[in-house]
Amino acid sequence: MLDVGCGTGTLAIEVQQRVGETGRAYGIDPGTQQIARARSKAARHNLPAVFQIGVIEHLDFPDQTFDVVLTAFMMHHLPDNLKRLGLSEVARVLKPGGRLVIADFKRPERENSPGRAMEIGFQDLPALVKESGFSQVETEEMRLPRTEIGFIRALKS
Repeated sequence: MLDVGCGTGTLAIEVQQRVGETGRAYGIDPGTQQIARARSKAARHNLPAVFQIGVIEHLDFPDQTFDVVLTAFMMHHLPDNLKRLGLSEVARVLKPGGRLVIADFKRPERENSPGRAMEIGFQDLPALVKESGFSQVETEEMRLPRTEIGFIRALKS
């Protein structure tokens, strides 16, 4: 499993705890401090999760490496061209039949939120996911008091 935009590694560490020795969780993030904290957390729990500096538009892994790629609350930070490039890279590193899971804000909370300036919002991501080589694209939403969270699940064709 690969967690893109892993921050301090919480999700990847949780996955690593669940898969145990049968699998490996990887996390990438462009932030050096976040990666250092993720590595420290994994070491504290004596877990073999792997964390490295990286970005979605250039995944430093061989083709067809992962069964699952997750990204949580990261896509809205990307300019449109990197959303396209990133989803193509995710398709490249996923095995055939591999699963992509995206969780993100459906609408930015404030008018000046970073996602507001982008042409491709969450509502456009399912079509972009399909264009990037995925099938069985499913969406779901969760309403919270001040925002909505959207989920996308898709299989690599």
